[in-house]
Formats: sequence, C-alpha cells, structure tokens
Amino acid sequence: MKRLAAILGSGLAIAALAVTATLYTAPKATSSDHQDSPLTVSRPGADITDVFLFPAADPNKVVLAMDIHPLIPRGMSGGVAFDPGVMYQLKIATDGGFKESKVIQMRAVGTGTNQRLEFYGPVAPAMAGTTSRWVGSPQGFSFNKVTKLRNGVQVFAGPRQDPFYFDLAQFFKIVPDRNYKNHPNVPPPTAKCFRKPGVDFLRNYNVLSFVVELPRTMLAGRGNHLGVIRMYATTSLPSGQGNYTQVERLARPAVKEAFESFANHDRTNRSSPWNDALLGQSITSFMTAAPPNGAGRSMQLAKAVKGVLIPDELAADLSQKGPARYLAVETNGKSGLPTGVVRAVPEAALGGIKKAIGDPYRHFGGRDPSSPVIDLSLGVIFGTLGQKVGLAPDDHKDTACLTSDNVTAGDRGTTPTFPYFGRPI
Repeated sequence: MKRLAAILGSGLAIAALAVTATLYTAPKATSSDHQDSPLTVSRPGADITDVFLFPAADPNKVVLAMDIHPLIPRGMSGGVAFDPGVMYQLKIATDGGFKESKVIQMRAVGTGTNQRLEFYGPVAPAMAGTTSRWVGSPQGFSFNKVTKLRNGVQVFAGPRQDPFYFDLAQFFKIVPDRNYKNHPNVPPPTAKCFRKPGVDFLRNYNVLSFVVELPRTMLAGRGNHLGVIRMYATTSLPSGQGNYTQVERLARPAVKEAFESFANHDRTNRSSPWNDALLGQSITSFMTAAPPNGAGRSMQLAKAVKGVLIPDELAADLSQKGPARYLAVETNGKSGLPTGVVRAVPEAALGGIKKAIGDPYRHFGGRDPSSPVIDLSLGVIFGTLGQKVGLAPDDHKDTACLTSDNVTAGDRGTTPTFPYFGRPI
C-alpha cells in the first residue's frame, strides 16, 4: 500500500478520473482532476467535468452530452450560468477515423440565468484541430429549458445534479497530495484502502449540462452509413480574427487524469486526441515504471491499455441497439459485461458466459450516467480486469483493496427521457 501512495503521490492523479473537488464559492478550496490546469482553475465556465454518449429513449436517436462548471453546491445552482466567452463543442468523427468530421457548437449570449443560447450543427467544422470558428446558422434556445429544434433535434443547457460518483474524500486520505488545501506541506496518508461501503462525495453537487438528442442519421458517415463514431468535447476561448483556441479537452474521464502528470495536463488539453503523443507516452510510462514513479505493471499490459485508450475519444456503434457499455467498442466487447460479473467470473469462463447470453452488452458502447468508470479504471490499473477481459496475461501485481471505491450511482434523479440527467438539488 505504501507503494500505491508513493505512485499516486508522485503527481499521477488517479483521483482525476473525471471528478473535481473544488468549491469555487468556498473560501478554502479542495481540488482534484478537473482543476487540471491553471486556466480551468480560474475559469470554471471552461472546465469540462464529464462527457457522455448513449442511446436515446427513441431507438432511432442518440444522446451526446457534456458537463461543465463543477461542484456547484446544493441549493446554489440558481445563480450559475454558462460563460459567454467560451465556445462549447462536441466533436465527432463519423468516417471510421478519429479526426472530427462534424461538430456541434453552443455559446451563451448575455450573462445570468436569463441568457440566450445558440446551437450550431451538426455540421462540418471550419477546420479540424485546436483552432475553431463558428460554423453554420445558429438556432436559439433558452437557458434551463428543454427545446425542440429543427430536424428532430432536442437540446437542453442548464443546471443538473452531478451524475458522477466517487469516494473522493477517502481517496484524499490515501493520496493527500491530490488535495490542494494540503499544499505546500502535504501530510502523510491516513488510509491505505478504499472503505466499504464507499461514500458518494459528489452526491450533493450540481453542474451545468449541455445535452443534445438527435437522429442517428445526422451522424452517419459517407454514403449515409451508420457505424462507429468517436467523440470528444472541448472548450475554447477567443484568439482573434474570429478564431477560438482550445483550452480544455475531455472524452474518457479516466485517461488523461489517471495516467498523466499534472504538469502535462495543460499541454494535452490544448492538443487534439488524434495528435497527442504525450498522453500515449504517459500511459506506457506510468503503467511500467517502478515505484515511486509508476504502477510497475507489465509492458504487455501497458501496451494493451494504450492501444485501447489512444486516441482518447468515446466510441459508439450507431448501427447497434442495446444499452451503453463503457469501453465495449474499444475492447471489441470484452469490457461490455457488467463489472460485477467480470470480477466474479474466472477469466477462462468469460467467453462462455458471453456466448451463452448472446453477448447483448457490446453492441452500442459509449457511456451513460450509470457506467462504472471508476471501477473499470481502478480495476485495470490496480487489479486484474485487464487480464480478465483479455488485454494481457496476469502479471500478479494487483492490489485488491484499491480496485474499487465501493460506490454505486445510487439515486441521481436520472430519467428515461430527455434530458435524462437529474434536476439540480
């Protein structure tokens, strides 16, 4: 366990895993992953906390969503609105590659909760990469109101309960240097394992959500083919002559933050996932480096993990029905089974179980609010999930009490219909 604390204390933030712990309104702030650069610390309206891609209630439609502005305390969402200086984008690759071929953009006009919002797309970008411009003709809609737009599109932008779940408080006891209020004099760890049951730290916080539901055909590739799409989210700020420059990027919430040192986050945030060698190098380095600089896992497992996670984009197969299953497309269905099943069943028996049940889990992929991102991530990095889903042979270097934070999604007020995410608390 001391090995774990040393590994994570070195600045490779597993706590990141797509949560933030900064109370922007509080005099003493705590922080973890989503304050992953000086800019996002100072500008929460540009700080992406989560990204989602899942089937809509209408099987002919799909939902794309991003959460922004973390840790709005219970009862305080009424005064928080979108930053009018930020370009919010969902970038989608539709033709079998990773470079975006379509974008959805949103911006706020005015300040406060009476602001108007503008929706652009989906449309081809003015240019792919980290420089962007507004494209197409916008459709207006109101803050915090479900709105039907043209061509079967629905949109919502406003406060929602934070859907992410993680025992962040216990994690800060295991790795206290991830808590900003402990700096510069970081105390020693006061815990070695996650507790049972875990405590859902984010249950009492809200975020701002941008949720889009649209026909799957609007994201078809060449020849109107419905197949695998890949998506990531960005925020950008004006840089002159009508251009906007990317300052934040997120797709899978357990990649950049888990494997990359804090000092490198800003560089990754300002790059495109399909042109980011640094993040891939960071995965290999962290997985294979000996303590205290890494996890000490096998090179075979490290290469397999990198192969699944790079480029860092969510993937979904629009030709398939079924629920969202995190990383199912990326692992060719191997991670699609529920985490509890994968943990309980011996590796040799997994294939037989998948065949016996008709493998209903791998079809769509993507990620929905209940996806066990933390357990899957911790299970691969510190446990045997990587081996059980066939990524690499067991290297016998797992730490059992760190492979789950023992928290489930619980009641987040999510609904089976648009906008799907629970009302603010």
